[in-house]
Parts: sequence; C-alpha cells; structure tokens
Amino acid sequence: MLYRRALTREMALTTGAVLTVLIAIALVVLFIRLLGDVARGELANEAVFSFLGFSLLFFLPVLMTIALFAGVLLPLSRMWRDSEMVIWFNAGLSLTQWTRPVLAFAVPFSLVILLITLLLNPWAQTKKYEYRQDLRSRSESSLIAPGIFAESSAGQRVYYVESLNPLTGVVRNVFMQSRIDGQLGLVVAREGSHTELPDGSRYLVFKDGRRYEGIPGQLDYRIVQFERYWMRLDPVPVGGKETGIRQAPLNELLADATPPARAELLWRIGVPLSALILSVMAIPLSFVNTRARRSYGLVIALLLYFVYNNLLSLSQAWVAQGKLDPWSGMVASHLVMLTALAALFYLRTRQFAPRGRRA
Repeated sequence: MLYRRALTREMALTTGAVLTVLIAIALVVLFIRLLGDVARGELANEAVFSFLGFSLLFFLPVLMTIALFAGVLLPLSRMWRDSEMVIWFNAGLSLTQWTRPVLAFAVPFSLVILLITLLLNPWAQTKKYEYRQDLRSRSESSLIAPGIFAESSAGQRVYYVESLNPLTGVVRNVFMQSRIDGQLGLVVAREGSHTELPDGSRYLVFKDGRRYEGIPGQLDYRIVQFERYWMRLDPVPVGGKETGIRQAPLNELLADATPPARAELLWRIGVPLSALILSVMAIPLSFVNTRARRSYGLVIALLLYFVYNNLLSLSQAWVAQGKLDPWSGMVASHLVMLTALAALFYLRTRQFAPRGRRA
C-alpha cells in the first residue's frame, strides 16, 4: 500500500543518515584515542587504521540499534507534526497497523546486527588480539615514534628519534640507552633504520654516531665512534592465544555453561532483540501534539533507550557474577520493555479510538 512504501522509504533514508553521522562521530573519537596510544608508544603507527576498523566493528551493533530506533521514530514524528497520521487514521488505519511496515524494515536490519554480534565481532576481536601480538613480536622498532621517549617491553632499552620518514622508515638524530648486565650504554647517531636479513633476523642499523659504555658511578667510560653500528633485535616473546570470552566463537560459547559465557551470549542476542523491540516501541512514542507542536515522546524515547541499555548491561553483569539465573537474565530486561510497549500501545489506541468504543 501507499503508506507502507512511503514509510519504508523514509525510514531507510533516515536510518542511513543517522548511522552515517554516528559512524563519523565514532571514527573521530576512536581515532583520537588511538593517536593517544601512539603518542604514548603503546601502539605502532602502522596499526592505527587496522585497530580503528576493529574498534568500529565492535561498537557497530550499538550504533545500528540507535540508528534503527531513530530511523523509525523521526519519520513517524514528522508525520504527526504534518498531520499525516490524522489523515491516515480518518482513512481507517489504526495505530497497530503501522507495526507491519516497521517490522518489515526492522527485522532484516536486526538480523544484520545479530550476524555482527554472533559471528563478525568475535572474529574481529580475535584478529585484533593476534595483530597486536604480532606487532609486539616483530621488534621494538615498531613502537618508536618521533618526538617521544619509547621504552622496550623488557625495559632494557629507551629510544628517542627526532624525525621519521614514513616512506623509507629512516629516522634522524637517534638516541638510544641500553642497560645489559648492569652496564649502561648510550648510542647517539645521525640516522638509523630497521633492517631484516633473509634468515628473518632483525637489526637496528645506526650510521655516523658514537657509543658510550660504562658502569654508572664509575669514570671508566669507553667511547666508540662508528660509521655503521648493527644491533640485533630479538623477537618479543608473547603468550599463547587469548581465551577471552569476547573472542569465543558461537559454538564454544554455546558449549560453555559458565556464568561469563552465558552473560556474553545474553549480550550478543540481547542487542539485536532490543533493536527490534525499540523499533516497534517508536510507533507509540512518535506521537506529537499537533496543536501544541510539542513531542514529549522524543524525551521519553531517549530515556527508555538508556534504561533498556542499562538493563541489558546490568543483567549481563549479574549473570556473569552468578547473581542471576541465565534464563531469567535473558528475558528480564526484554520482558520489562515488552510490558512498557504494550502499555504505550494501549494508551495510544485508547486515546485515538472513537468515543463510542472507549471503555
């Protein structure tokens, strides 16, 4: 019918626009956070965009839930303000008949969210951890950033470079301090670079500099001037594969009966289910008083979203701590919101029912 096509088109445009804005904001915030990690030497420059993608994928289900909620709420609110809803009601449509086009749009959207939470996010978190471990095992040079002091993971070396050429990987005006077996060594060089030999061994190669060696507190320092100085970088030992619950695939999560696994499963299923319930809840919440041109439903909608999200988080925490039965935690928050949904529909249908049909 005409109203279904018009509503579906407007919901798609609004949801896409809201999701684009939310993703842009999230990218800026995450990018600034990652740049802070790079500045502190906790993350390599080359890993910024990879970690940006992993982090965005982790937050994408929540962003899509907000976008879907707003994508249904805003078009319906606009129809109330323009008195289109009144015209449709006079044409014989009831408020509950709007659930069909909303569900036709929201169900595929929620299935995409379910796919991300159940399959893509665990895979992305696993790849993120593996990539971080790979960066740590490569060499200490991956943490070197111009303008800051960077310490090796073992705490035996401290580096400082004045500038870095991102194309060639050559650093200028290098300072390095190393402490091995109680002996302090300082290297000052005009430039340096990272080199990997065919056998896989990695070296830092310094050019045109000096090395100072000695024991702190004693005056018998040795000064060596060199044209080229090679220093081997041993791979950083890393632990085994992380077995965090966020990285667990769906089959392992279903086979694990521990409270943390049940809590993680609650969250993965709860987010897409909340998106579906919120999209239907937007129908009664979209009401706008056409005379006063005010919509208290938008404020209530915002509060209900935060309440719903906090209920999900609280249920997950209680299930993980063993304070709540997994089945009760799975249905409790959704049951509360379904009750609120039924109450909102009852109030709105009662408000717009013909006078002779009101109880």
